[in-house]
Amino acid sequence: MKHISKTVFVTLLLLSIASASLFAAGVSEAKDATVTVKQKVDFSTLDLESAPFETIKDSFQSEIDYYNQKYESIYSKMESSYKEGNVDDYFDAKGMLRNLAYPQITAEQTQILENRILNEKDQSVKDELAAWLFENSRYYHPTLTFSKSDASKDGHSHFSYRYQISSQPGSKVTLPTMRTSFSSDGIFAGWGTEEGEVLYEAGSEITMPYSDQTLYAVYKSGVMFVDSVTGVEKFEDGSSITAPELTAPDETYVFEGWYDSEGEKADGSATLEAGESKVYTAAWKSVLVEEVRAKHYRNLEVPADTKVSLSFSVYNQGSVNTGKLTISLVAEKEDALENLSGDLGTSGIRVGYEKEGSFTIVAKGNSGDVVNANIVVTDEDGHSWSTPVALTIK
Repeated sequence: MKHISKTVFVTLLLLSIASASLFAAGVSEAKDATVTVKQKVDFSTLDLESAPFETIKDSFQSEIDYYNQKYESIYSKMESSYKEGNVDDYFDAKGMLRNLAYPQITAEQTQILENRILNEKDQSVKDELAAWLFENSRYYHPTLTFSKSDASKDGHSHFSYRYQISSQPGSKVTLPTMRTSFSSDGIFAGWGTEEGEVLYEAGSEITMPYSDQTLYAVYKSGVMFVDSVTGVEKFEDGSSITAPELTAPDETYVFEGWYDSEGEKADGSATLEAGESKVYTAAWKSVLVEEVRAKHYRNLEVPADTKVSLSFSVYNQGSVNTGKLTISLVAEKEDALENLSGDLGTSGIRVGYEKEGSFTIVAKGNSGDVVNANIVVTDEDGHSWSTPVALTIK
């Protein structure tokens, strides 16, 4: 079926060619028609080291305009050749279109212009030319490289890190944070020179440079304080280190203190020996009681004097394991709600996890009465979290 369709197509094309009149002018005239466009300004003849920036941009734009005019002229001739059935002129024009090269800024020209950008003192002109060159030259895409490499005692590399950002010069970029902030070299203090000078803190926002630049991970002896809840990450060096003060996100959070990797607590300050390093993380306890519902009943509307399963989940949104928890159901009026289950308990909930539980209750009262209670979660240290529950008698 495909062979028949192709044959029909070829036959129709031949009939179209046979019935069409030949061009009054030959292919040579078609080629002459393609050059009857506005003469371009020759970008390659410019002295890019001294020519005004506007002249450089206008000259390159004239080459693009010239290309577009030639493209449209040749494409128009190709279309008319097809319609008139002139096969030779059609394929000649198609070949010319295929060989038409889009204007390009060479690597050498790019280097000259990049040097001018770096030496330009007028910031607005600098940004304008950099943005233009970034858009028009495939050779100008400055890269910001972040590097870190550790070598073990036997000379073999046991850890390496390499990350690159390529963005328009002058734009804002955010510096990455090392996945591992503690190593045999000490504490990751930020990004800087190969000699160990810190220029930028991790996570800070800087301006994309106008040429390739490499920043190195800098490690120093000292203490890093890291808090996943508030986002605080602070490095301090010196013989006496003071832990930063933190503000709880809301009233459900209880700050337990700063702890090192061995579980030792920093009580206000820590004294380090020369060359020693430590990482302290903030310990927060916080639990949420969620998804409280009465099984088989909507909107916590329950019948009176009937056993009902009141289910819920307890979520650990803190930064440490909750430890042993006790969950109680406390009614505002004891005679309005009977808890047949008594207190519930769990050995602990890991960070970011939840556990489900349920009370078997009997609500008492008349239709329309509201029975108020609280689900209270208490840990071993006496911290408690309370969530109100309002039951309506059907």
